[in-house]
Amino acid sequence: MTTEQNKTRGSDLGFQLSRRELLVGAAGVAGAGALLAACGGDKAVGPLSFGARTVDESPTKQLKALVAAYEAKTGNTVTYNATESNAFQNNLSQYLQGTPDDAFQWMAGYRMQFFADQGLLVDLSDVWDKIGDQYAESYKIASTGLDGKQYFIPQSWYPWGLHFRKSMLAELGIDVDGVYNWDDFLKMLDGMKSKGLVGFAAADKGGWEAMGTFDIINARVNGYQYHVDLMAGREKWTDPRTAKVFEYWEQLVPYMNDNVLDLEWDGAMQLLLQRKAGAMLMGSWFGGNFKEQSDADYEDLWIIPFPEINPEHKRDTIDAPIDGFCAAKNGTNNDGGKDFLAFAGDMEGVQAMLDTGVPMTSANKGQDTSTYDAFQKQQLAVMGEAKYITQFLDRDTRPDFAGPVVGPALQSWFKNPKDVNKILESLQSQWDALPPL
Repeated sequence: MTTEQNKTRGSDLGFQLSRRELLVGAAGVAGAGALLAACGGDKAVGPLSFGARTVDESPTKQLKALVAAYEAKTGNTVTYNATESNAFQNNLSQYLQGTPDDAFQWMAGYRMQFFADQGLLVDLSDVWDKIGDQYAESYKIASTGLDGKQYFIPQSWYPWGLHFRKSMLAELGIDVDGVYNWDDFLKMLDGMKSKGLVGFAAADKGGWEAMGTFDIINARVNGYQYHVDLMAGREKWTDPRTAKVFEYWEQLVPYMNDNVLDLEWDGAMQLLLQRKAGAMLMGSWFGGNFKEQSDADYEDLWIIPFPEINPEHKRDTIDAPIDGFCAAKNGTNNDGGKDFLAFAGDMEGVQAMLDTGVPMTSANKGQDTSTYDAFQKQQLAVMGEAKYITQFLDRDTRPDFAGPVVGPALQSWFKNPKDVNKILESLQSQWDALPPL
């Protein structure tokens, strides 16, 4: 992987165990209502606001614990504003250009760089000077804008893989360790279908969910470099190699639920949770949803890499997006936003989220991975097989192309898979019509 490729994604996620000594220093500040910055600063930062891009129970529990810990440590008050994930993502450009929260949840890589390049994010380089030794270099690379400055604080990562219930596959007599290549995968799906199950639970009402399936089949058929080049416009959507992705994808359609476009990601998850589906390709973030149902459901959840298609590329690529935080330039309190994110990225803030008991694979090296449960350790094993790490289509290409163009195009393919060439021609023409960055 080249240095240039690494600027938007890191392949060494560094799970070494270490902890920096926390900076706690306190100093008296004169004046009524004046408050001390959390991580060694000397400015009063005052009240601030934080925008969460989730309303789900488990991540909300984590984020509110983070806010509470910050407020308790500093005396600063934080207004917590939450928005449903798809709505937040689809309206981020307007949000950042309007009156945004001072700090907010967002994504690493290209999706961060795009808005940083527009001058909509606060430079967090000095925050990285304080807490950067708690992170592997790959996370700093993924947090860096095109100008070489940092605009992002990592929180957690998660792999995209093939998820299933261990007990269900055992009941079907399927040896999951034997599901390595495409033929193995189709045999597994045939076994599920013969039992009246949805083999491959799918959803795309949100317009982004199916991007992960495109990503992984593309990587398995054409390799990591083709994915990178296609996302950057160096390869064509009309290339026969792109069409080949849809040939394999179409083979999965008979094993899918027939209401793909009526379900968002959590609808597909419910099929797996309710034992109506045998497998689902998704990011492992939803482990918390299984745990909310019961410890037994969570302990039954497992993940393996998506199967090999082209032996040349084996199973060497995986989507493993990095989630975290940014500060909005148009926020009313930039110093407050930075101060909150310095705490969020410090192990003390990370620990406040971990203490909720909600499963999280933290980006911070201070998390003790020896305490990981079986599902988290399996995620590490899946990551360990991958040579290349991508951020997910929705994060690896221009946001004015991914959501508005690719999302509807994939939805139209579900309606009529035979229109694939027409769809790919439309995708390429719309890419060609994009204004320069």
